[in-house]
Amino acid sequence: MRKESDLGGMNKKTGHVTSYERRAMDQQEKDMTADGRSDGLKDEDMKTAHDKLRKLNRLLNEIQEEQQSERRRFSVHAAVNEHSHSRMVLGSLLETALFIIITIFQIFTIHKWFSAEPMLGR
Repeated sequence: MRKESDLGGMNKKTGHVTSYERRAMDQQEKDMTADGRSDGLKDEDMKTAHDKLRKLNRLLNEIQEEQQSERRRFSVHAAVNEHSHSRMVLGSLLETALFIIITIFQIFTIHKWFSAEPMLGR
């Protein structure tokens, strides 16, 4: 079970405990900003690049979360559809069997009527 103290708090959007993926993303962002560069780049350029990279990383994680939720939703819908289909097939088979039994009963009844002795005396 996830604990708020272990994962760095609550998600402000959902009010749930932060997910492991979100925690990893936050840790990556901390690591990116903690990196010191001494290869002649300006601090302003690095800050802009870090901001863009952070935005892209957040967008990528949001897309991945949406895909995961869509996959879960799709699998639930597939299971429900499969169950509904099997119930429909079973119901159709039972209905067909009942109609066949009723038809056979009617055929025997009508056959018995016409094969019996006349009732009005001949």
